[in-house]
This record gives sequence, C-alpha cells and structure tokens, in this order.
Amino acid sequence: MQNMITDKTKKKIFVLGSGGTIAGLAASPVDFMGYTAGAAGVDSLLNRVPEIDELAELETEDFCGIASENATPEVWLNLARRAEQILSADDVDGLVVTSGTDTLEEMAYFLNLVLDTAKPVVVVGAMRPLSAYGTDGPVNLYNAVAVAANPQSEGKGVLVVMNDTIISARGVNKQDSCRLNTMGGGDFGTLGYVVAGNVHFSAAPCQRHTHNSEFRLTEIRDLPPVDIFYMSAGVDARLLSAMADLGACGVVLAGFGNGTFSDSVGDQLHDLIDEGLVCVITSRCQTGLVRVTMPGLVAGGDLSPQKARVLLMLALAVGKTTEEIERCFIEY
Repeated sequence: MQNMITDKTKKKIFVLGSGGTIAGLAASPVDFMGYTAGAAGVDSLLNRVPEIDELAELETEDFCGIASENATPEVWLNLARRAEQILSADDVDGLVVTSGTDTLEEMAYFLNLVLDTAKPVVVVGAMRPLSAYGTDGPVNLYNAVAVAANPQSEGKGVLVVMNDTIISARGVNKQDSCRLNTMGGGDFGTLGYVVAGNVHFSAAPCQRHTHNSEFRLTEIRDLPPVDIFYMSAGVDARLLSAMADLGACGVVLAGFGNGTFSDSVGDQLHDLIDEGLVCVITSRCQTGLVRVTMPGLVAGGDLSPQKARVLLMLALAVGKTTEEIERCFIEY
C-alpha cells in the first residue's frame, strides 16, 4: 500500500534529449575527448541510473543528437517550441533538457527568456562521455530530475544542474575546458546545491524570466544575425564593418575591462550606430559591469558577450527600438 501511495504522489518529469557529451560514446573508456557526441539516446543514459525512477515518473524523447557546438539559434528556437508544447500538458510537472556543454549557457538563457511557464525547467550536461570511466552524466541527470521534481524549483526560471550545483540560466558560464566543475555561476548565479538527490536552495534569480518575460515564441519567426566583436590589443577595427556588410543586424562588443575599446573601434562603432545597427557593449572579463562612453551604444550590464547576443537577437526579432533594448538589458 505504501508503494502505491508513493507512486501516485510522484511528479511527472519529461526528459528531452539534445545530444552532447552527456550522450557521447567512444571506443575506449579512457577516451574522454575522441567520442561521438549525442550517439546514445536518453533511455541509454537513464538505464545507467535506475534509481532515478524513485524520484519521479519519467517520459523521454530524443529531440536531436548533436554536439552543442553545432546547435544554431534555429535549433534553440525549434527546441524551445517543443519544450513549450511539452510543458503545456497538464500532466507534466517539469522538464529536463540534456545538452552539450559548449553552448549550454546560451541555450539555457534562450529558454529562460522565451518559455512561458512557471514549471521547473532544468538543463543538464556532462564533461565526460557516457562510455568513459568516471562519467558524470548519470549522476548529473539524477540530480537534475531531483531538482525538476522539487516544488522549490517552481517559478525560478530555467536552472542548470551539474556537479552537484544549481545555477541560474542567466548566471551560468562554462569556465573550464575539461574539468568536471566547469559550470560556474559568477557573482550571483549559484542558487543552491543538490547532493544525492537532496535539493537545497539558498537564493533565487532577480531578473525577469520565463512566465514573467515579454518574449513569446508565438511572436518570433526566426532570429536575426548578431555577431560578437572581441577586443584585443591592436585588433583591426574594419572587422566591425565586415560584420555589418555580411548581414549582421546587431553587434555585441566584448570590450576591455569595464567596456573600453580603442579609438579606431570607436570610430567604426560610431559609423555603424549612425547606419542604424544596434551595438551592445559588454566586457571580456568574467564578472563586473560596463559603462557606456558613446551615445547610441547599449550597455550590456553584467551579461557575458554570448548571452548579450542571445538577448539582442530576441529583442531585434520582435522589433524592439534601441530605447526598448536598453530597458531589456536592465530587466533581463
């Protein structure tokens, strides 16, 4: 009788697979890098941790099986549309999305901005393929399902769970190329921890997201091209104009320090702004704010260049003016 009661009270969590290292397979268990990303399906991953069935009732789907470096904005858009379909079902209580880690932070932030739901959404990845000794994928997935099934996760936007840590989609960043603790939260992104399926929250995101966002998938046909210009000493400023000539609708500048750039880059930015191109200033530093030193330039706040690009693409996709885009970078 006790088991029947437990089964009835289980949350239903949908696990949507999109490939990546977490589903990667190699010929040797000591090959941590020469694997094929996304070669295994979600069910193969679940079979490695059968205890996960004790956490929730699970339903699975393999949406795609790609390496995340090949996950284009079009893939994000299609994934978000499928995710919203899944979350609209009354019997689904939460969603877990498996992903490669190379562009996980961008995809998670995109979902954070467009999914119209207060249900828990958790993005999870791994640094070692499923075939490797010491693979972190199964335990990361176990913890991700635990977080998605926990009532405390509701209304907190899209979360990322890896290496026993719960991080907001806005704050998460990949900070190491190979170690298991690659995902960090910066100054404000770490929201809590999950150990052996036990969830502990100590913070919540302050910015607008998911059900409080103004970006709705029904209003977005596609995402306009936006490029990132990375400042380095003596960089050729003409590359900025080349981005515009190749069709960029906006540019994100990864500036020095608090958003500084050379005089030659400033001249190019001035011309692009006059031509109507939206230009956002960010920093190539890991943390900290930027300042605006040129009229018409939009401050990216503390967003990384890659996340500023995501927000700018969405703002341009729905026809925001420069003034409205400035507001978006404050609120999101």
